[in-house]
Amino acid sequence: MSCLPAIAKAEPQQALAILLRELHAKPLGLYDGVRLFRINLHGGSTLTLTVSCEREQWRVQSGDQAFFDSPFLSAEGIARTWVCTEPARVLE
Repeated sequence: MSCLPAIAKAEPQQALAILLRELHAKPLGLYDGVRLFRINLHGGSTLTLTVSCEREQWRVQSGDQAFFDSPFLSAEGIARTWVCTEPARVLE
C-alpha cells in the first residue's frame, strides 16, 4: 500500500506543477498561448508565472506584469498535469 496522496497517483509527478499547487497559485487564464498563474507573496506583493503548455516551458514575471530578462525554462512533462489540463478562461 502506498503512502502517497491520491492526487500523486492521478497525474504524473512534475516539479513545477507540484510547486504551483503547494504555493496555492491562482490560475488567471490563457493569453497568447500561455497560461498565467498568480502567487501571493508575504507583504502583499504578487508574482506571476507564465507557462507554455505547448512548448513545456515557463518563466517568471514581476508583480507589475513586466517580464524579467530571463528566458523560458524547461518544464518537461507539464502538459500532462493539472496546470495544462484544467480548463482556462481566455484573456483578451
